Amino acid sequence: MNVIYDISPIGSDPDRRAGLARVAESMAERLVDDLGPEQISFSATGSIWATLQTEEVLERRANWRSALPHVPWWIRRVHETNQTLSTVAGEKEGPVRMGGKLGTLLLTQVLRAVNVLRQPVDDDALQRANIYHSSYARIPRQVRRALPGRHILTVHDLTPLVLDSKYVPSGQVGVTRRIIDSVRVDDWVITVSESTRDDLCERRPIPQKRVFVVPNAASPDLFYPVDDDEQIRRVRRKYDLPDQSYLLTLHSMAPHKNIPRLIASFNRMVRQQRISDLSLVLAGGLGRSLDDVLADLDVEREDLENVHFTGFVADEDLAALYSGAEAFVFPSLYEGFGLPVLEAMQCGCPVIASNTSSIPEIAGDAAVLVDPYDEESLSASMWRIHTEPKKREKMSERGIEEAKQYSWSKRADMIFNVYDQISSLQ
Repeated sequence: MNVIYDISPIGSDPDRRAGLARVAESMAERLVDDLGPEQISFSATGSIWATLQTEEVLERRANWRSALPHVPWWIRRVHETNQTLSTVAGEKEGPVRMGGKLGTLLLTQVLRAVNVLRQPVDDDALQRANIYHSSYARIPRQVRRALPGRHILTVHDLTPLVLDSKYVPSGQVGVTRRIIDSVRVDDWVITVSESTRDDLCERRPIPQKRVFVVPNAASPDLFYPVDDDEQIRRVRRKYDLPDQSYLLTLHSMAPHKNIPRLIASFNRMVRQQRISDLSLVLAGGLGRSLDDVLADLDVEREDLENVHFTGFVADEDLAALYSGAEAFVFPSLYEGFGLPVLEAMQCGCPVIASNTSSIPEIAGDAAVLVDPYDEESLSASMWRIHTEPKKREKMSERGIEEAKQYSWSKRADMIFNVYDQISSLQ
């Protein structure tokens, strides 16, 4: 069997991969190991930028074969100019900034049109292939013509189409709608949860029998229980965290991650219970200024008195950061899978998470599930975890067991089974 796997989300910087990028990379590594490097090649059809970034990835991976097409010099120049104008628009003021924004808007449309019109997969690679599998980007027309009935799209979530528009950046609505609207009645689709499968089938005329549920996994090399107190202390010092207990969450500016409500709920608990020895740690982010964070989160400076931002967290520190927390709190309004919940459980960190979308499916009975819109319930759950060490211990043990259901080997086996089923029908 010869497979082309599209890794459009992977990005070019291996030190800053998370979410979809980490999933695409981990699955690609498993496919190379299990199929052999001669039977798998990689494309990136989502955008011109995705293709150029994947070129860099493949240059560093000697045994990863390319299914990328040649990108002409003039397209590269347009892309480089667009990147320069984007930087200008973000850093300058006045007419120069406006010019940068207008230039970026124009060139983005040019690059989008080029991406739609081009042949985004190498023809020779496509002729060798039996299966084409996209980890995110919609199936190109070139692939539909060359491999009718032998292409698969993985759908990770429908957040921008499910939630109210106030929780989703407008650009994401268009991107997600184009991907989901591309799904046809006779396509094959993989979703990462039953919840996402149901959401997809409600919006597209595709039978459930053509949609396979294949859950994600968390890397055992990055996410594992850390029992070494000195390692945990070293990581706390590295990210300038106070020497006291902390609750952990992810630092995301995406409105549906519900961070302002989490901060409000945490502060409510601190005030009501008169707590002086507990912090809320927001892990990740790109080291933006406090003023930018305040503006994005729509909170006041005094709201962050007991809130700490780590900035970017290196992969090798993630397990210790999770393991050192009293709990991981994840009140997201919608998740297609909820990978951070699995990462926390795999580290033995107790989880408080939303009772919505896919999260109950992934967490099972190992987490405390709450209404993400209910600040009082969220506060009460955090207080209970903070004051009941025996409950934390039981939740830690249960989370580790629950996480064992998910692994990259199991995910790969399920995907190979999908490939076999589709191939047998041709």
